[in-house]
Amino acid sequence: MSRTSRLALIIGTAVVSGVAALVVAMSLLADATESDLSEQEKKCCWKKGVTAASLSRELGVRLPDEASDRRAAFKIGSRYDTALLSFTLPTGEAKKYVATMKPSDEELITNQHPEKADYRPMAPFSRLHLPEPETLTKGLRMASLCPDSAPLGEVGQEPPGLKRLNHCIRLFTHEYEPGATRLYIKSDIE
Repeated sequence: MSRTSRLALIIGTAVVSGVAALVVAMSLLADATESDLSEQEKKCCWKKGVTAASLSRELGVRLPDEASDRRAAFKIGSRYDTALLSFTLPTGEAKKYVATMKPSDEELITNQHPEKADYRPMAPFSRLHLPEPETLTKGLRMASLCPDSAPLGEVGQEPPGLKRLNHCIRLFTHEYEPGATRLYIKSDIE
């Protein structure tokens, strides 16, 4: 091979290697930027002054008087807002409360396909210093309810569990210790 051919081969290899390195670097930079934006989105836009009482009114979900450890957050998003509401009830009271929220023929289901422990949705319950209910299995039951599926009770009478459901919700109940159940309510509002 002539000296010119070897030089052309070396230059060609260097150019291909340089392009490959540039592509890898750009890919890593894009991943880092996307990760930073995703992290920024998770931390961004939490509405201040949200209380469990105000959020229960917004959602149309009654907050029981006997509820303890009440927590709430509201995230304003670019595509939709997310409401997070959580409180604890004695397990017997939680079962009665949930029974008033769902049609009598609908059962809460177990979490057969839990998310991994590092699951972090865009509006996480970790904001309220709670585990993500989608990651729990033991003692967890869940259902999705919408305004048109909620029981309406007798004419002129509100069901005791609902004021009037204003948005679709995902309801999770978690008996985290014998006799104590935490209710998680999440709603994506367009």
